[in-house]
This record gives sequence, structure tokens and C-alpha cells, in this order.
Amino acid sequence: MIGLPVVLIVVGTRPECIKLVPLIRALRERGSLRPLVVNSGQHREGVREVMASFGIRADIELEALPPLASLRAASDRLRERLRAVIDAAAPARVVVQGDTLTAYAGARAAADAGCRVVHVEAGLRTDSVKDPFPEEWFRRRIARLAELHCAPSASAVDNLLREGVDPARVHRTGNTAIDCLRELVGTWADGDTAAPGTRNTVVVTLHRRENWGGNADVICDALLEIAARRPALRFTFPVHPNPRVAPRIRERLEGKRGFDLVAPMAYGAFVRAAAAAALIVSDSGGVQEEAPHLGTPVLVPRTNTERPEALATGFVRLVVADREHLVAAALTALAAPRRPPLPFDDAAPFGAGDAGRRIAELLEADVAAESQRVTERRHDSAAPPASPARAAVGP
Repeated sequence: MIGLPVVLIVVGTRPECIKLVPLIRALRERGSLRPLVVNSGQHREGVREVMASFGIRADIELEALPPLASLRAASDRLRERLRAVIDAAAPARVVVQGDTLTAYAGARAAADAGCRVVHVEAGLRTDSVKDPFPEEWFRRRIARLAELHCAPSASAVDNLLREGVDPARVHRTGNTAIDCLRELVGTWADGDTAAPGTRNTVVVTLHRRENWGGNADVICDALLEIAARRPALRFTFPVHPNPRVAPRIRERLEGKRGFDLVAPMAYGAFVRAAAAAALIVSDSGGVQEEAPHLGTPVLVPRTNTERPEALATGFVRLVVADREHLVAAALTALAAPRRPPLPFDDAAPFGAGDAGRRIAELLEADVAAESQRVTERRHDSAAPPASPARAAVGP
């Protein structure tokens, strides 16, 4: 692959890594561009674990990002580090994914270096730049810097067009999360997605900033009430390591009957648990994308979502972080008959599971088109000047 145009792929968190694996694989298989994968150090160990589970290693691994006083300080530190990598690698494109600190810092660093930015999972929006924060703020800023927007859904395309992005730069590719999910589910025995267990579990995840503090307490209290009303249930809760989240959750739930507080789960193990669950309670965006294909209902303790397509499937429901509302919604979902999972096809809201290939094709075409333009400009500049026309001389 030496000598091929370089595509720098910036990864900083576990979800980013999962969603970029299909693109990394597609580029490596196709062989016309050289993917150079950078672990930014934002969540260095988590990214290492996910990469190892997919048989991938980062080409460049930066030091773990230390705790910093502010989001701005962390952004500046990452931006400086990634700019040094970009300057050394001289990539044809820099790929960032989603709405993380790493994605924003990577896009800023690439723009500063005059390098074209490709945004995977572009166009997700809520109705407020502050909700969720900082994710919504990051993705809107990245949109201003990106040259190529890989939108996962029809509504994401519409959002970008409404904001005035050139339609030629916006492409509906589907979501790469569905690529990983389809591959994983395809390895299961028949029926594993529909009835892999007795469905007496509730899977819970919480990590978003809006659910730090008091909201986490309310959600935990609601879970305790659900457990009291349905004592046969077991609650599997992979606790996010964020020190602003984990202590409150452990204080409320550790040692309580029916609750298993566990470390963050490997991707495959989590998806299996989600497929086997009677219910998921999660503020994760990725879970909203995956759960409809597993047939598992999800309650999202948030005021809004940037994934309205998930709501339209009927598997996902927004529930305000209020004890009474959460308990009522959970009991209703638990009593409802199980629906069949969504199939993996082009009618699915986030695509059929071929987004990695689609994005790789777009990158190849984009890099080739730029190369052609450069060649034409060089040809034009190298051509000898036309001789001035000579006036006709009469007899």
C-alpha cells in the first residue's frame, strides 16, 4: 500500500471505533487507498479493546488524554496532537465519525492543515444546539468544516441541505453501525435474535451529560421501583467509567437485589445481552440504531433525539427523566407482545448494512476526481502559450 493516497481515520472512543471498523476493512480490502488509523488517546484503552476484538490495530497511537480543566482545554490538546500527525502523514483525506471530542478536534486540525475532511454519520440534529451538549455543538461545527458528508439516513440528508450544504457533497450511505450488527447477527444460530433467552433481563446504560447528577438519581430510583414491582427481572448495567456517572450509580444500585453492575461490555457480548433482553433503558445513540434490528424495545431517558427514524420504528420511545413516567413506560413495554425485529434491507431506516463499502467508494471517487483536476491544471499550466493571431496581408 506504500505510495497510495493516504486516508487518515481518527478514532477516540469505543462507539467511534465500532462504527469505523467497516470503513477501515473496506478500504483495506479494496486496496486503492491506504487507511492510516489513529487512536487519539481520548479513551485509549477502550479503543484498543474494541480494535482487538475486530482484529484491527491502530497505525498511530497517541498518549492517553489526561484529565483537563475544561472541554476547551481538552479540545485544544487533541487538536494540537492531531495536527502534528496530519502534518507528518500528509493525507489526501481525514475521516472523522460522529459527534465526539476527537471528531471535532480531528476536523479542526485537518481544516487548519488545509486537508479535506470527510464526516461519517453526518447530518444528525436535534432542535437545540445545547441539547445534547456537547454532541450537538460538535456535529454542527464539523458540518462547517467537512467537504464530504456521509449521512446515515434520509432525515440527516435533509438536515444538511436545509443548512445550505452543497447537495453534491452530501451522500446517503446508511450507518456503519448496521454493518457491524448485521455481520454479528449473521454468525448466530437461527432464532438467536428472536428468542435467545428467557427475557427476564433489562439492560441499562447511562453516560450522556444530561443524565449526570440528579437525573441519574431519578433514573436509578425508577429502576429500583420497577425491580420491586417485577421481582423476577434482573438488571444488567454496564457502568460507564466516567467519574461523574459511576459513583452515583453505584451508590444507588450496588448490592441491590436483581442488579448486576458490570464493567463496560465487549461489543459482541453487549449486543447478545440486548437481543436477549425484555427491555433496554439507555441514553445511547447507537442502541437506538441497533435495537430495532434485535426486536428489543428501548426507553431513552432524554428530552429529544437526533435519530427520529428510530422513534418511527416503534421500538424506541423517549421518556423524560421522571420516576413516575419511567416506571409507567417500562411496565407498559414489558407487558407488550414481542415484535419481530426489523430486517436488514434498504427499507431499514439506517440502511442495509453496506455503509462501509459505500463510503469507501465515495472516498475513492472523491480522491480520483481531485487527482484528475490536479493533472488537468498541471497540463494547462505546462502548455505553451498560443501564438498571437497574425493579420492577413493583402496582395
